[in-house]
Amino acid sequence: MTETCQNTLFDLRNQVALVTGSTRGLGYEIARGLGQAGATVIVHGRDQSSAQAASRKLEAEGLATSWVAFDLDDRVACQRAFEQIRESHRRLDILVNNASIRMRRRLQDIDAIELEAITRTNILSTIEISRAAVSLMKLNHYGRIITISSIAGQIVRFGDFIYPVTKQALNTVTRSLAVEFGRDGILSNAIAPGTFATQFNQALIENPDNIAKMQERNPLQRWGNPVEIVGPVLFLASAAASYVNGQVLAVDGGFSISF
Repeated sequence: MTETCQNTLFDLRNQVALVTGSTRGLGYEIARGLGQAGATVIVHGRDQSSAQAASRKLEAEGLATSWVAFDLDDRVACQRAFEQIRESHRRLDILVNNASIRMRRRLQDIDAIELEAITRTNILSTIEISRAAVSLMKLNHYGRIITISSIAGQIVRFGDFIYPVTKQALNTVTRSLAVEFGRDGILSNAIAPGTFATQFNQALIENPDNIAKMQERNPLQRWGNPVEIVGPVLFLASAAASYVNGQVLAVDGGFSISF
């Protein structure tokens, strides 16, 4: 009788994962994928109703899930959420820094308050959430921090000034976390998505000119399906990536290497 060899490299059972901005889009698909791999997934949203609704959808699929709700810029609410996670789960194994905001504008069209807001949300809030996560991960000398960056951190499009600046900063945050906390068993990597057919990009998807430009540039000649972000996240969250640290993985169909 031949025994079946089961590959457990991507098995996330008994692990707890928090995905910020996971009520829709790439964040929701990431949360769903982690849950399907066995993790208990904590859905995060800005408000209680959206976070609870997304969590219930995952629960209806038979996945282990809970939720937290707080604004990324509310430090006190963030601290309360992590206290709640510690009290309810006693651990945090995986953090996916997915939430961010975007303003597709030229520099002269963005005022100082808006510049401060997107910088604070995309960079400083990610650092604060990562710091809170590290405190929980250190309890078990184990953790995976995965930050959703963007190919915009490497290539810049006219009329989109500040978003690429924040995403390049997140690439550096990723490396700094990797260097500082690797000795604590905590790995930090980033994923840089390209053009994905999410709800946020719906207007761009439906514009024939944008489709033509994307197909000309992208070797795969299509937009990414949101579920295609799941595999790279599972890899970096799993034992399969136990010696991968401080890297930025482009998931863009080859968009960023073509010109």
